[in-house]
Amino acid sequence: MQGRIQREHIDQVTHLLVVGSGKGGVGKSTVSVNLAVTLAKRGARVGLLDADAYGPSVPMMLGVRKRGESQGWKATLPLGQRGKLSPAQMLKPLLRYGVKVMSVGFFIGEEQAVAPIPDVLGVLIRQLLYTVDWGELDYLIVDLPPGNDEPQATLCRELELDGAILVTTPQDIARIDTAKGLAMFQNARVPMLGLVQNMCGFVCPHCGEHVEIFPVSTESRTLLDSLPLLGAIPLDPAIARSGDKGHPVVVSMPESLVTAAFKGIAERVITTLAVSEKTLNRRMPGSQEDVEATKGDLFDDERED
Repeated sequence: MQGRIQREHIDQVTHLLVVGSGKGGVGKSTVSVNLAVTLAKRGARVGLLDADAYGPSVPMMLGVRKRGESQGWKATLPLGQRGKLSPAQMLKPLLRYGVKVMSVGFFIGEEQAVAPIPDVLGVLIRQLLYTVDWGELDYLIVDLPPGNDEPQATLCRELELDGAILVTTPQDIARIDTAKGLAMFQNARVPMLGLVQNMCGFVCPHCGEHVEIFPVSTESRTLLDSLPLLGAIPLDPAIARSGDKGHPVVVSMPESLVTAAFKGIAERVITTLAVSEKTLNRRMPGSQEDVEATKGDLFDDERED
């Protein structure tokens, strides 16, 4: 197909994954952080890029605070670099809980507003992916901002994404927007790893009763319902407390039900990626375009268009 943009790989990164949501407030960054730390605790080499320029929350969740505002050149983000950079020119990620981390929040204060033009935002996040000295990684996870605009469009169009994870809460208002996000990834032929359902009820610590905090949707969402469920995470105030203190819950409460849920999610992500690689090797497509088409179909072979 003429005019098709060649999708690129990030050097030394085996799996480039994105975590998205149709709307904000569903705990997407919490899932990204705890999934990354869980994979690292299993011995994997993991990187995490916080791609939410409007509200980067990953730094605080990992205990990296920048309270003061940046001014002038100190707030300049690496947009102007072109071509391959030398190691001395590349940005060094911070290492937290075994995860290499980079965020727009490292360049600005916690309460400092950033309003990049949407088209520039896609270029910025793409540039960060290439400007950071990640080293060799088994997984590089990109925590996307809510919605279906930028940088999602740029990343889906220009990079070879190995899988997308969608995060939602049980109620229908969240599932509607999540279904829109699913349609965006499928239209871009990005392999879908599955769905994480967050805040799935609350278990009373006193009596053990399970209480649904959010109304559980009874509406059928055909595309969304076809996605594999990677895991359901219960609502626990400890998650918020741990995040505010910079200690992911999988570290601060290793024996909790929430941590068990994240361990299950990590295991299913690893297994799904392994299955996809075996399928690709077995099919042995002859061209790059065939590879992209095959990868896009791996997780929706039973879907009727």
